[in-house]
Amino acid sequence: MMPAMGHSPATRKETLSDMPGSWMNAITSHHAEVDTALVLAVVVMVALMSALYVRVGRLHRLYLRLTRNTSGGNIEEILVGYMDTVRQVEQRLTRLEQRVDELAQVQRTCLQRIGLVRFDAFEEVGGKQSFAVALTNAQEDGVVLSSVYSRRDVRIYAKSLHAGKPSHPLTDEEQQALAQARAQRPE
Repeated sequence: MMPAMGHSPATRKETLSDMPGSWMNAITSHHAEVDTALVLAVVVMVALMSALYVRVGRLHRLYLRLTRNTSGGNIEEILVGYMDTVRQVEQRLTRLEQRVDELAQVQRTCLQRIGLVRFDAFEEVGGKQSFAVALTNAQEDGVVLSSVYSRRDVRIYAKSLHAGKPSHPLTDEEQQALAQARAQRPE
């Protein structure tokens, strides 16, 4: 095949490099600067590649954590499955919170404060076998029970409480038991 317009390839190459203002002239006259620029470009590219390698490694570890204990499907299916699980957990949490609120309401009415005082009702009977016990809820509704022990018999008395007020006058021991019950704070 004949070269175009009568120029040989060697002649054409010389013509390009000999042309004033040509890029080959610029490269050959400033080759140190061009080499430095190329080295810097390679260093920057290596740094960028290293940063990308680190990020891809993190993403891969995250992906492995995300897909652990799954059947393997694609990431979209896995995420949809996780979102379904989160919704179910949220619904269960809402039901549990409602149940806790219900139980808190019930708990306020349960007997939760207790005061106990043991005493000797009679001089001839020792061992503090008589007692007064106060049982109240958070609103101080409840009962005060007293047991009076003697050599011949045991008598038991019950007095109801409403908002801390007894249905009948309290003895000193019963008042002490009620004071103990009031001093307790339920957890």
